[in-house]
Amino acid sequence: MSGGQNRNPGALGAQPGKEGRYAEAAGTLTITQARGAAKAADLYYIQPEAGDSFTIEAKGRDAWALNRLRKAGARGCTPITEPAPRWSAYVHNLRALGVPIETVMEQHGGQFADNHGRYVLRAAALKCGAA
Repeated sequence: MSGGQNRNPGALGAQPGKEGRYAEAAGTLTITQARGAAKAADLYYIQPEAGDSFTIEAKGRDAWALNRLRKAGARGCTPITEPAPRWSAYVHNLRALGVPIETVMEQHGGQFADNHGRYVLRAAALKCGAA
């Protein structure tokens, strides 16, 4: 290993007596995302059912989730009807911005019967454009 390459000291932590040995795969490629390619935020005017109106910036999956909630209206969204990897995280982030989103617990049947959450936007949300 040449001196110009980065070493991973954690790689040796689980290998007693193997100091100075590193495994390298021949012909591996490193794929990285371009720096500075941040997504632009969208502006939303939020008018809660109770309280004062305000404006937020949302981008990426948070903006996607807010748009899905807007489209769903009073019926709301579940990860079953609107598949996404981290619905609870998107809702958490939107709530941190002050967006009122209610979680309604529902039972479902089937082979793996249990409960699931349905997320319902409790505000009018108007997309105003990009920030």
